[in-house]
Amino acid sequence: MVFLILNIIACGVLIAYSFTIDTDKGEKQLNSSIINIILFASSIFGLMAITLALCFFAPPQLALLFGRTTLMLMGWFSVKCCFYLLVFPDRQKTKPMKVVQWVLNLAALYMVFFVPGSMTSISVSYEGKFQMSSGLVLGGKLGRDLQLTWLSLFLALYNFVVPLFVLIMAFVKSEHEKVSLVRQKIRLCCIGVLLSWLVFAFIHYASTFQPMIQSLLPVCYLPEVMMFLYAKRQNEIWDRNIAFRSVVKFLMNFLLPSLLLGLFFTLSWPLFSRSRVLFILLFAVQCVVVLALWHIGGQYVSKKGILRDSRYAYDFSNELTGINFDGEPKEIVRHLANLFKMYVDSSSMRILIDSGDGYFETVYDSEDEDSHPSFDIDKECFDRLLNMQRQIVFREFAEQNYSMVQIRDALVSFFEASKSDAFILLSEGHHIIGIIALGKKTSGNPYNDYDFQVFSDLYSSFFVIGYYVKNIMNESVVGTVDREIKMSAQIITSIQENMDFIKNPKVDAGYLMVPAHNIGGEFVDMIRLTDTRYIYIIGALSGKGIAASMSMVIMKSITRTYLAETGDFKKLIEKVNTFIRTCLPKGTFFAGTFGLV
Repeated sequence: MVFLILNIIACGVLIAYSFTIDTDKGEKQLNSSIINIILFASSIFGLMAITLALCFFAPPQLALLFGRTTLMLMGWFSVKCCFYLLVFPDRQKTKPMKVVQWVLNLAALYMVFFVPGSMTSISVSYEGKFQMSSGLVLGGKLGRDLQLTWLSLFLALYNFVVPLFVLIMAFVKSEHEKVSLVRQKIRLCCIGVLLSWLVFAFIHYASTFQPMIQSLLPVCYLPEVMMFLYAKRQNEIWDRNIAFRSVVKFLMNFLLPSLLLGLFFTLSWPLFSRSRVLFILLFAVQCVVVLALWHIGGQYVSKKGILRDSRYAYDFSNELTGINFDGEPKEIVRHLANLFKMYVDSSSMRILIDSGDGYFETVYDSEDEDSHPSFDIDKECFDRLLNMQRQIVFREFAEQNYSMVQIRDALVSFFEASKSDAFILLSEGHHIIGIIALGKKTSGNPYNDYDFQVFSDLYSSFFVIGYYVKNIMNESVVGTVDREIKMSAQIITSIQENMDFIKNPKVDAGYLMVPAHNIGGEFVDMIRLTDTRYIYIIGALSGKGIAASMSMVIMKSITRTYLAETGDFKKLIEKVNTFIRTCLPKGTFFAGTFGLV
């Protein structure tokens, strides 16, 4: 009965886990194939549980039917995993592959249901022994000497022989794979197959002592499934540092606390075994002490930055939003480059700004600050990215994703020219004001889905910095040869006063603005629509100093950009409101009035 319950639990856990993966927004990179594999495995556990129940409560013929079905599905599952490995990570099955898969599946069906004596009975004896009886493959003396049954042949063929051929092909494929991360993923899948063999061998050995363990035969597929899942999620190349960090974390988080509690239990039990209440209280205190020490140790390690892993979003966000725009422009972008190097592991950073003549000029290059080459980008390519709302692009995504087919060559050319593996488009509507290009990671890892999520969450901060750089470090915009000029009150004032004053004999319009500080987020703007229609904006953006003034400059610019895209006043307000919420620094809000005259 225990083994029946274990099969039911395994079935339920796998089903629940598959739905958890399918609905988790952080698991978008997992395709339906791996989820189907998990559900397939759960169905095998479910059928094994039904088979065991029928052995207790139903006629033997019905138990045999479900037992044969379970065995056939085990063969099909093994074939499915083999072909998953062959096409991993995202290749399509060829017609010959599909034919071979069908042949193997039909062979499993034939061996289980139509070969005489393949499985003659399945039962649970009164002594609690699980028995799967099968006839011999060979007759006569040779058959009696070899004792090779159809069941043993089936399990050997579908659990070892077919996977072995696939394993060899997968290893060969991994050796010819150019992308290091994909090569590592294939090898992880192969390790899963090897682990499944070990579990199968253990179950076979353990069944000589407890025959009911044979009912847990589907467990041998779990290491394979888990390694497939882990390989699909893997986004970084293992090195000594990652391996060391993983081992130490395992020791600190699991092994060391377990050993301490086990030691306390072993030492305390002989002393307090007569008083169970006292023992329970003492052991509870010991648990609290161990957990407190574990928590304090974890806080210390986190504070000191020891064993910092690749989950850098929180620290990176705090550093990025804390940038002080009162400093020298070169120091600000140099600090940004250092942040990318420290947290993202980028080897370099290049900032390109639209020069207004179809080219993007380098205003900062972390590898050579005195170099300012210009790049002629493919306008059609980047317009397509904006239409797709894809402001963040990684080289691996551009080279492998099917949606990039038509612009792949242009993107790869840009990556090669800019010596980058990732870039962030800084755009006002459909106008690109700048590009932040990031070099390869020093670890050799590609930019992954986690990086994409972090960059997306922090896009507003990148946009503010890009806009700052465009207006300060680009001499054609600022109108000075000195690229290191600071954003002064005169520049802000000139931007604030850059408006379309109402010129109509029927209307008198003027304004008086006295900010609390020299510069800030307060502004008045008038925008001409026609000779007789104007939009006016009066208000202030939250914050103070240069940070607020930068938000003001950006909002004035984006309002005019959106006006060129829509003539609907309500939609204009909605677009500006969405922009403030998503593209300006978190917490920024506008208090003011939009009006039509």
